[in-house]
Amino acid sequence: MQSKKINVFLGGYLNITNAQNLNCLALAKHLDKEKFNGYSLELYSGNLKSQKGKIEGLTIYKCLYPAKISMYLGFLWGIWKCDIAYLPKGELWRWNRFWLKVLRKKSFSTIEGILDDDNMKSAIEALGGYANVIKSYSSVDRLFPISKYLGEYNNIKHGLRINHPPLYLGCETALFKNQVKRNGYLKKVIYIGRLKKRKGVYDFIDVAKNFPRIEFYIYGNGEEEKNIEKLIHEEEISNLSLMGTVSHQKLAEKLSQIDLHILPSRSEGFPKVTLETAAAGVPSLVYCDYGANEWITHNHNGFVVETLDQMTEVINRLIGDPELLQTTSHNSIELAKQFDWKALIKNWEIEILKLIDKG
Repeated sequence: MQSKKINVFLGGYLNITNAQNLNCLALAKHLDKEKFNGYSLELYSGNLKSQKGKIEGLTIYKCLYPAKISMYLGFLWGIWKCDIAYLPKGELWRWNRFWLKVLRKKSFSTIEGILDDDNMKSAIEALGGYANVIKSYSSVDRLFPISKYLGEYNNIKHGLRINHPPLYLGCETALFKNQVKRNGYLKKVIYIGRLKKRKGVYDFIDVAKNFPRIEFYIYGNGEEEKNIEKLIHEEEISNLSLMGTVSHQKLAEKLSQIDLHILPSRSEGFPKVTLETAAAGVPSLVYCDYGANEWITHNHNGFVVETLDQMTEVINRLIGDPELLQTTSHNSIELAKQFDWKALIKNWEIEILKLIDKG
């Protein structure tokens, strides 16, 4: 029987909006407080409210200016305090690997994306070479993919030492839960994400142009924002609205009026937005390139296709078959429940305990 609590260092900045930081925040909230103490970081320049004193069992080290120095001290503090470190960020891998070895601490990380040409290029620029990218992922005791597809792809492509099963990321489904009863008619469609070519936002625009009687909304910002505004104006796309960014609360309110979510990116990890919209009863229409059919079953709780033409075919079918839209809406809520953090946190706790027990 476990005699004392396990100290877990969550190596992210809890007051910065970033996928890995938000994952650390979710773990800080949901780890069993009777079994685990959490340690994590915040930056002086964070864009989210501080969590200090708000989460039971959580101790926070605030990295002050200049961050390039204090962040090193912060990670040393976290590794010193912990029994096991979760390190999803790769930028300080040399520093962390050194102290993990010196202090004899256990560690694990997650790989959360496909290391394809674009993503690998970004990683190489950040870490200074392909060999460093691979070493950064190999600097922890165990490396978990966040989906089976990611594990298989990155293992075959880059020879990464992947441990199965995957550690799926959860969703705060209560934030997006929707009780509104829909009539099944496809009237409003949404895109949520960065406005980048790589995210497929222009595929979304092409779909909108094909269905002038349906309202399409784009939520997000990014490098293509001005080009999209210009395109909407020049081509007079009257059924497409560029909405900017909003809070989770505002987005949840909007989702209660939306019928379908389209994520036209071909390079993702495990896009949490497909779970957030599902929690609101909004099924997703996505491409299959990154293994989305691992959690989305076509024509059951969402739609997974290969081409833009197939996206168009799905929408035409939904227009003619309101019952299908209503069924997938209901089933998408059940999908989100399976990936609620309250359910998935048990898998994370099991893997942490396994690593600790290995001694």
